[in-house]
Amino acid sequence: MKPATSADTQPLELLISSLLYLMTRYTANPCPNIRQAVIHHLAMLQEHPNTRNADALIHTARRLSSEWSRNPESRAQSNPREAHQTLQ
Repeated sequence: MKPATSADTQPLELLISSLLYLMTRYTANPCPNIRQAVIHHLAMLQEHPNTRNADALIHTARRLSSEWSRNPESRAQSNPREAHQTLQ
Protein backbone atom coordinates (compact mmCIF):
# COMPACT_ATOMS: atom_id res chain seq x y z
CA MET A 1 0.00 0.00 0.00
CA LYS A 2 1.30 3.45 -0.96
CA PRO A 3 1.51 6.25 1.62
CA ALA A 4 -1.32 8.78 1.78
CA THR A 5 0.93 11.41 0.20
CA SER A 6 1.58 9.46 -2.99
CA ALA A 7 1.06 11.24 -6.29
CA ASP A 8 -1.94 9.20 -7.38
CA THR A 9 -3.99 10.01 -4.26
CA GLN A 10 -4.05 13.76 -4.88
CA PRO A 11 -5.83 15.50 -7.73
CA LEU A 12 -3.27 17.13 -10.02
CA GLU A 13 -4.77 20.58 -9.47
CA LEU A 14 -4.38 20.25 -5.69
CA LEU A 15 -0.79 19.04 -6.07
CA ILE A 16 0.15 22.01 -8.29
CA SER A 17 -1.67 24.46 -6.00
CA SER A 18 0.17 23.08 -2.97
CA LEU A 19 3.49 23.27 -4.79
CA LEU A 20 2.95 26.90 -5.79
CA TYR A 21 1.94 27.77 -2.24
CA LEU A 22 5.04 26.10 -0.79
CA MET A 23 7.33 27.88 -3.25
CA THR A 24 5.76 31.19 -2.34
CA ARG A 25 6.06 30.49 1.39
CA TYR A 26 9.72 29.61 0.95
CA THR A 27 10.44 33.05 -0.48
CA ALA A 28 9.01 34.61 2.70
CA ASN A 29 10.54 32.02 5.04
CA PRO A 30 13.50 30.08 3.60
CA CYS A 31 13.10 27.14 5.98
CA PRO A 32 14.76 23.77 5.20
CA ASN A 33 11.48 21.95 5.93
CA ILE A 34 9.62 23.99 3.33
CA ARG A 35 12.44 23.38 0.85
CA GLN A 36 12.17 19.63 1.43
CA ALA A 37 8.38 19.81 0.98
CA VAL A 38 8.89 21.59 -2.36
CA ILE A 39 11.31 18.86 -3.48
CA HIS A 40 8.83 16.18 -2.41
CA HIS A 41 5.93 17.84 -4.25
CA LEU A 42 8.04 18.19 -7.41
CA ALA A 43 8.77 14.45 -7.24
CA MET A 44 5.07 13.69 -6.82
CA LEU A 45 4.30 15.93 -9.80
CA GLN A 46 6.76 13.98 -11.97
CA GLU A 47 5.15 10.68 -10.92
CA HIS A 48 1.51 11.76 -11.09
CA PRO A 49 -0.54 9.58 -13.46
CA ASN A 50 -2.10 12.65 -15.12
CA THR A 51 1.31 14.00 -16.17
CA ARG A 52 2.41 10.89 -18.09
CA ASN A 53 1.87 12.60 -21.45
CA ALA A 54 2.85 16.09 -20.31
CA ASP A 55 6.50 16.05 -21.33
CA ALA A 56 7.07 19.79 -20.80
CA LEU A 57 5.60 19.64 -17.29
CA ILE A 58 7.65 16.57 -16.35
CA HIS A 59 10.83 18.14 -17.78
CA THR A 60 10.23 21.39 -15.89
CA ALA A 61 9.50 19.56 -12.64
CA ARG A 62 12.69 17.51 -13.09
CA ARG A 63 14.79 20.64 -13.66
CA LEU A 64 13.20 22.45 -10.74
CA SER A 65 13.74 19.44 -8.52
CA SER A 66 17.42 19.51 -9.43
CA GLU A 67 17.61 23.23 -8.65
CA TRP A 68 15.76 22.91 -5.34
CA SER A 69 17.93 19.95 -4.32
CA ARG A 70 21.12 21.96 -4.69
CA ASN A 71 22.64 23.83 -1.79
CA PRO A 72 20.48 26.95 -1.15
CA GLU A 73 23.54 29.23 -1.16
CA SER A 74 24.71 28.02 -4.56
CA ARG A 75 21.16 28.34 -5.93
CA ALA A 76 20.98 31.95 -4.74
CA GLN A 77 24.21 32.73 -6.58
CA SER A 78 23.02 31.31 -9.90
CA ASN A 79 22.30 33.79 -12.66
CA PRO A 80 18.50 34.15 -13.17
CA ARG A 81 19.00 35.37 -16.76
CA GLU A 82 21.00 32.24 -17.58
CA ALA A 83 18.33 30.01 -15.97
CA HIS A 84 15.63 31.68 -18.10
CA GLN A 85 17.61 31.14 -21.30
CA THR A 86 18.11 27.42 -20.61
CA LEU A 87 14.37 26.88 -20.16
CA GLN A 88 13.59 28.24 -23.62
